[in-house]
Amino acid sequence: MTRAKHMTGEAETTRDLLFSFLGHFRTSVFFLLCAVTAAAQTPAAPQDKPVVLDHVVAVINGSVILQSDVNEEMDYAVLQPFSIKGADDTPQTALQRLIDRALILQQMETAQTVDPPSPEAVQQSLTQLRGLIPDCAHYQCKTEAGWQAFLKAHGLTEKEVVARWTQRLLLLSFIQSRFGAGVRITPADIADYYNKTLVPQFQGKPLKPPTLEAVSSRIQEILLQQRVSSLLLDWLQSLKSEGSVSILDPAYGKVGTTGSGDETGGPS
Repeated sequence: MTRAKHMTGEAETTRDLLFSFLGHFRTSVFFLLCAVTAAAQTPAAPQDKPVVLDHVVAVINGSVILQSDVNEEMDYAVLQPFSIKGADDTPQTALQRLIDRALILQQMETAQTVDPPSPEAVQQSLTQLRGLIPDCAHYQCKTEAGWQAFLKAHGLTEKEVVARWTQRLLLLSFIQSRFGAGVRITPADIADYYNKTLVPQFQGKPLKPPTLEAVSSRIQEILLQQRVSSLLLDWLQSLKSEGSVSILDPAYGKVGTTGSGDETGGPS
């Protein structure tokens, strides 16, 4: 009898503990559901910037061009305002330049080579450039502080600009050596370009145009590039037909060629 009562007492104690546990469990579940419901009804805090994933837009004979490359190409167009008009520069035209440049660089690996420009030549060219970009007048780019402010405002760095400009000069040297033989540029041609093309670009700008003497060598370079552009265009088209140029992003449609690995229609 005593043992039965003892067992009954244990059963009641176990039952009470079970009911207590279930009560706490139901309460916990209730508050958990309330918290989850409140969280679901609370709008997520907006992110500062949308997350943009990089992706491949084109493949040139095995060399990949990313969307970030196109974006960077458009950023650097500010260094060539005469040949790359800001309003006309689109992702499609930027991709055209990247494709042409990739084709030329690939040919340079197997064809005749040219000596890379010296650091002094690159700096001299950049110094001249700082006096040619009309938008530089606002930053006073002829001063080092002004030039650095200009680069920072456009998301560029000195190191990146030097590397890019070095490659540009190398490409231009290769193009001239391959297609420029026999092309003659006269002083009259240079003066005509200066008066009709370069000077008008500075109208309405606080920065005065450079003197003809200061930019004559650059204008000669530009005119030489323009004279060989038709030959270069044919060459690039043949490279595309002989090689493999695949546009993977349908947003870019069918991309043609600019006729150069780097825009050559202006003094920049």
